[in-house]
Amino acid sequence: MKRILTICGLIIISLSFVACGFSLRGNELINSRFSNLQLSLSQPNSEFSRMLRHSLDIAQVSTEVINTSEEIGLASSTPVLAIGDEQISNRPVTVNARARAAQYEMRLSITIALDQADEMLIEPETLFIDRTYFEDIENLTGNREEVEIITTEMRRELVNQLIRRLEAADNYASP
Repeated sequence: MKRILTICGLIIISLSFVACGFSLRGNELINSRFSNLQLSLSQPNSEFSRMLRHSLDIAQVSTEVINTSEEIGLASSTPVLAIGDEQISNRPVTVNARARAAQYEMRLSITIALDQADEMLIEPETLFIDRTYFEDIENLTGNREEVEIITTEMRRELVNQLIRRLEAADNYASP
């Protein structure tokens, strides 16, 4: 009897999660009318650009990288996603007893805009991710590796944030 109640409770909880729209992050594909998307990338060979193209490929969105000054407007029915330079900034947050920075805040940001047929679907805006990390003055090699890992995670989260922003723009623009 106790086992049946446990199973029924789990079923009720899982149904309530499904009913409210809950899903794990990164589990859902972009659900969009954007089957084609032109990318105007200021840094087309960067790690962020590679991650973005990979995520859009997984979501089955056909992408074409275009040159910002020459090719915009050739296919006016295809939305153009313009992505500015990736900006990384560090600033000390706390100081240790030796008056050296012990904790840093790292910010990764990009500027985006989405245009389709001379209509701005997303006005130029800046997306950003902040992270805080500790610096161990005894282990400089480990610190560099930690910063690289954190930066990669931040890029992944920024790509996910951009994908969610595209979904929101699509839902807003759809009749």
